[in-house]
Parts: sequence; structure tokens; C-alpha cells
Amino acid sequence: MVLKTAVLAVSSLRDAAEFYGKILGLEINQRGRELCIGDCPLKLVEGIARHSEDSYLYHVALKVPNRKSLGAVLRRAMEFEEIVEGFADHLVSESIYFRDFDGIGVEIYVDKPREMWPKIKGGYKMDTLPLDVRSLLREAGIRPSGLELGHIHMRVANLEEVERFYNSLGFRTTYRWRNAVFLAYGDYHHHFAFNSWRIPRPREGVGLLEVRLELNVDVFDPLGTRIVGI
Repeated sequence: MVLKTAVLAVSSLRDAAEFYGKILGLEINQRGRELCIGDCPLKLVEGIARHSEDSYLYHVALKVPNRKSLGAVLRRAMEFEEIVEGFADHLVSESIYFRDFDGIGVEIYVDKPREMWPKIKGGYKMDTLPLDVRSLLREAGIRPSGLELGHIHMRVANLEEVERFYNSLGFRTTYRWRNAVFLAYGDYHHHFAFNSWRIPRPREGVGLLEVRLELNVDVFDPLGTRIVGI
């Protein structure tokens, strides 16, 4: 994956550890004033994310390698239904959506086999359909593993501006859907998505600080997020 680590500002590392560790059942590692999820596709710090009034994090998406791992997350989440936002079959992937204690959206998903992705000109078709929850529970493992940073989805005021910026970094537009644009580096459905929907905003000051990826770049995007190569 071209994306390696998303760095998020949260209000409390203690609350974040409870959410990701106790509730979602993911491996967590605290390193001083930082909390890493798994092998650190997601790093959490207590800080301030300074997005504009109309631009903020919709969700960060962690990818698991198989349905067994996604089923393990689902089975765990059934004990904490209040933080579950929904389930979806996106044609290219299967997803479970959560909302953490700061109001930040967290998606955990598994890609479907690539040969099942519906191709369209320039990318892949996506949709939001009901998820087969029962089959996921039948396949559920003990604990999710192999987490990667799959994609990042932001709410923005100016879709055209942010699309032009990420196109200039080599991310091509792969799909448009209901006032949203999806972009990928290489042959993938999307690594970034941006929308102009009216959706709940997380708690003031929390959100996306930095994205680390396998590109030779060190810039700030139009939303104020640092995009830096590793």
C-alpha cells in the first residue's frame, strides 16, 4: 500500500486506548506520548488539528487481510453497539463503520478479490449496499491482524481544489459518486476520498495531522494536512 501511516490528533490517549484496544480488540502500543494501532498504520497523539470550518476528517480506514479478521472485529463490536455506525458492501470491499469518543469516524474493511471489482473507465465502480453480516460472523476469527492504512476520507468545502492537488501528486481520479471524488495511486479503488456532504463534525481540535506515504514528497495539502514521504 502506498499509504503507510495516518497521524491523528485526539483529545485523550487513554480514551483512544480504550476504544481501539478494549472495544475494537485491536493491538495497541503506547510509545511515550504516542499510541500506535497495530504496526502503526494509525498513530494517535494528543494535539490540535487545525482544519478550516468546512473541512474535517470523515473517517480513517484500516484494511484487514481477510474476512476472518473483519469478522473478528464485527463479533467484538456487537458487544458495544453504541459505537457502531453501520455496515456496507461497497462492491470492491466490505466495511464496518465506527465513531470514536471524539466523533472521528473509523472504518475497518476487507477488499474483495480484485477480479470481483466492477471496472469502469478510469477506475472501479463503488456503491453502498447491505453487508452480509451473518456470513462474516460465521467466518470470524479470534482477533484481527495485519492492519494496513487503506484510505482516508475527508469532508471538504472545495472538491475541485483538493482533487487538483492530489492529481498533481500522482493520485488519479477513479470514481465520482454523489458529490464525492475518489483517488488512487496505481491500480486501486481509492486511497483518498473527499466529499461535500452535510455530515457530523468531530470534536473541535481533533482530526488528521499528517499522512506518511511511499512517495518522495513533503507538502501541505489544501486542508492543512502534511503529506510526507518515508
